[in-house]
Amino acid sequence: MTTSAITPIDNSALLAEFAGGSSSDVAMMIGIGLVKDTDAVFFQYLGEEQTPSALMLPSGKPLTRLANVRLAGIDIAEEVGEFKSTKINIYLESSQGKVVLLTSGLTTIWSQCVVGGLMGMYHSYDLDTPFTLDSWKGNSKMRPCFAAVRMAGNKVSDQEMYDLLSDARGDRNSALTEQLMRNAVAQLKNALTGNPVDVVVEETTVKDGDF
Repeated sequence: MTTSAITPIDNSALLAEFAGGSSSDVAMMIGIGLVKDTDAVFFQYLGEEQTPSALMLPSGKPLTRLANVRLAGIDIAEEVGEFKSTKINIYLESSQGKVVLLTSGLTTIWSQCVVGGLMGMYHSYDLDTPFTLDSWKGNSKMRPCFAAVRMAGNKVSDQEMYDLLSDARGDRNSALTEQLMRNAVAQLKNALTGNPVDVVVEETTVKDGDF
C-alpha cells in the first residue's frame, strides 16, 4: 500500500464504519496528536493547503477508539515533510474491508504503545485477528498521546519490549529507542508479508516532543 491511495473523505463515514455503523467506502490518512491543546487524538489530513481536521463523534467528544480492526500493513517512512521526520505508517482495515492509514513519529509514545501491543499480538495470537485500538491524551505539559491494543476487552502487550523501551527512555537513549522500534516494525512487516526486511539504524539525537 502507498499513501497516494489514501484520499480524504467526509468524517462521518469513518465514524460510522469504525464505531460499528453502516458500511461505506472509507479511505483516509490520519495523523496522531497534531494539536497539543485539545483532547482530540486523530486528525484527518486534508491536503497540503488545508489544516488537518480533528475527528469528533456526533456527541462533540473526540474519536478515541477504532473497534474491530485488523492490521493490514505497517512500514516506516523516512524524511517526511519540512522537518524530514521519520514516521511509522500503520494501515488498519475495518470489518467491511475499508482501510485507513494512521501515521505518527516513529519514536512517539503513541507509536511505542501501538507497536508494543502489536508485538504482543505477534507473539501470543495471530496478526490477522481483529482488535480494538484505544488512544488518548496524557495530562503532562507536552500532552503526549497514549494507546492500547485490546482483544476481547483485555490489553495486549509484549512485556519484554515494554521493559526495553522503558529503559531506553529512562536513559534518554534515543538511538536505542529508534533501533528497538525499527526492529519491531521489521518483524511485524515480515510476519505480514513473509518477506525479510533489512533494518538500518543511524545515530539520532533526542528531539523536543519525542517523549
